[in-house]
Amino acid sequence: MEELLHPRSDSVRRFLRRWYGTSDESSEPAFPNFGNIPPELIEWHKAAASVGVPVTFQDYPVKPEDLKRDADGMLVFWIENQQGFYWAVNPESADLQVFDRTNTSDYWRPTGENLERFLLHRTVHEALLGTETKFSAVAPTEVLESGVLNWFTVLPFSPAVNESLSTRWLCSSDALARVGSPPVGYAPPGQESWMFTVAAAPGTDLLKYRANLEPYILVRPRPTPFVEPPF
Repeated sequence: MEELLHPRSDSVRRFLRRWYGTSDESSEPAFPNFGNIPPELIEWHKAAASVGVPVTFQDYPVKPEDLKRDADGMLVFWIENQQGFYWAVNPESADLQVFDRTNTSDYWRPTGENLERFLLHRTVHEALLGTETKFSAVAPTEVLESGVLNWFTVLPFSPAVNESLSTRWLCSSDALARVGSPPVGYAPPGQESWMFTVAAAPGTDLLKYRANLEPYILVRPRPTPFVEPPF
């Protein structure tokens, strides 16, 4: 996934095309002139619309027609699913650094990513969440370092405010991976372990990534079948 390892202006479009299939650019809606909204943001919406299927599954972007600057000059463009966090950019800044804040604070904190990098980061985050082709394992450090991580290269993404500070994103030629601290109660006592999730586009075979992790893979709960009530 060269578009992730060496990000450039069309990386979101190229990644979406790889993950969801060929992008039909002729189907892109015509966006009106939204004033001083950064072109990187409009390009993200165009690329996402051209896919023809949803590309966000948890956190979500503000619709172009709803984008407007707050009294402090910040343009909120991305919102956490429970509206606990907001991400914004000052359209007049030269480097378009992205900031975040909680829903109970007016203080904007730098994320460490500019707008272009942030949008690519969140697109990857949502792709991993949305696919059914994935597995997670809680594995000791030595297991991951003994060969599993050799398939992957670390991506240049800073941990988001709603991610653990230990979170790292990685990719291989056909898969994404996320590694971070395991949830409370999941790590074996006395052993340094990590939650490791591998995800890919539908139809991808993840067997080679599972091989050394089978004893540590978490079983995904099956949906509870509906039972007709006895009345």
